[in-house]
Amino acid sequence: MKFTTLSLRTSPGRRDELIAFYRSADVLAVSGALAAQILVPPDEPDTIVVTALWADAAACAAWQNSPLRRELAQGMAPFFDSADAVSTREFHVARHHAAG
Repeated sequence: MKFTTLSLRTSPGRRDELIAFYRSADVLAVSGALAAQILVPPDEPDTIVVTALWADAAACAAWQNSPLRRELAQGMAPFFDSADAVSTREFHVARHHAAG
């Protein structure tokens, strides 16, 4: 499995609009991730962190290279005022536990 984080720092005051965009476009569901969530850091009012758990590297790569993802990224562009507003990290999942 693979786990990714995407940190997005919006233009001042636009965080809630970006979250609404994610909801209206159903970005988390259409990504194909096994699980995904949007986190809101309490001490960073213009930042969200999107996490995703992928079945494998191929599933993550399929989303990264998806034309739909590129289209959604274009739709999100107005929420940012800096090229360094987006950062991604990828992790290999060494162990996973799901409550059940």
